[in-house]
Amino acid sequence: MLEPTLLLPPPGTVGAQTLRLPEGLVLLEPRLPAEAEAITRSSSLRRSANPDADLTTQPRRWQTVASSAGLQPYTWGISDTVAARVALGLQTSMFYTNNIDFRTDNLAQSETVFEISPILKLDLGDPQGWISGSSSRLSSYYSSLLYIPTFYYRLNDELDDYAQHFLGEIGRLSEVSRAVLRVDYDERIQASSDNTSPEENYTLLDASALLEYRLSPRTTLRGRAVYRQITVAQGGSSREEWIGDGALLWEVSPKTKIGIGTEIGHLIFKQGAFGTQDYEQALLLLEWKPSPKLGFTTRTGLEWRQFNRTPTRNDKVSLVTLTTFFWQATDKTRLNFRFGVANRPSVLAGGALFRELRFGPELLHDFSPNFYASADFQVVRRRYDTSRLDWEPMSRIAFGWRQDPDKAFNRTNIELFLQWHRRERNDIPNADLERTQAGVQLTRFF
Repeated sequence: MLEPTLLLPPPGTVGAQTLRLPEGLVLLEPRLPAEAEAITRSSSLRRSANPDADLTTQPRRWQTVASSAGLQPYTWGISDTVAARVALGLQTSMFYTNNIDFRTDNLAQSETVFEISPILKLDLGDPQGWISGSSSRLSSYYSSLLYIPTFYYRLNDELDDYAQHFLGEIGRLSEVSRAVLRVDYDERIQASSDNTSPEENYTLLDASALLEYRLSPRTTLRGRAVYRQITVAQGGSSREEWIGDGALLWEVSPKTKIGIGTEIGHLIFKQGAFGTQDYEQALLLLEWKPSPKLGFTTRTGLEWRQFNRTPTRNDKVSLVTLTTFFWQATDKTRLNFRFGVANRPSVLAGGALFRELRFGPELLHDFSPNFYASADFQVVRRRYDTSRLDWEPMSRIAFGWRQDPDKAFNRTNIELFLQWHRRERNDIPNADLERTQAGVQLTRFF
């Protein structure tokens, strides 16, 4: 899945030491060095930099717009004992596609689509994504609400549709701990500028509780419990997931962190014939940044998965990984690379398990403080336990203009984009799909 630019993308080349802050805000301490040096925080980098991410969740379009993920320009706010801020924005897109419903060539239908997404966000306190430092002046408690409905209108067919996203978050942070309760609801439809893969076309409800504790200046312990509900239009492949994960991370040097982690999960399918699944993962964690312009992170290990259904099938043991690499080639150019291997139940093939291999680079370049370009390429291979094999290469190229390179002040962003997406499968003749989309996206905060 390649994401459109998430709200206001490129923070530009403004360094942390010169960052301008809105009234009533103070600068967060650096999270990961990769973010502090980033030209543009891509969806893949945001995922790797987010300690709350796991191997079983794909990024969603609005998932990283949480206030704790970074600053956004505010429309109105007061700074008192507890700060209160409101952000009001609007994102609109107009695009042409040669295959609106992502169907085979003989059924492909071209269409022009208009999308509009009002953005409403309310923050109380100072939302943060990492444990505060000893010198932090931010509030200990915070809460954040984000609501984004998206309305779609097909100009040729005169059809309309809509989807919603809601994110609520409550947290407490101190010099040594972080506790967060979060509820995330996200709907996705196939006929949109998201260029969604059919395997990722579902509604997600995700509720989680996280606790992170710094045992010493160099040692951090974290644990998380997740309830996840995945609802598919056809119903049978819908499921519930109960997940718990934990990790212990050591900072062995200013440039290197290593750790161990585990994740366990229990999956219950809505259709009883699909049964249930259980899995356990044992993981090794590594964050390595040999220089300010080079970084590497990985979460790699083994997964044991059991299947409780009729007919019975053997347990499965396999390698899983989520690995990212970034290289700041120049002050204006950055390369990100992501490689992932995971096992996931299918929403298309009746709950069948598939093994997904996903990799690809993303190139980001600033022509000037206001103009930028990005090129994102991905290849996804899915091998199903039914012997089906899918390949999904995809790309997204964009050229954009931002009013201000500092995202805390950037209220206007315009982006031209071109997306290409193909799916090939080996089990049915003439079942390959291909889609091209070209359009413009405007984001405005008031």
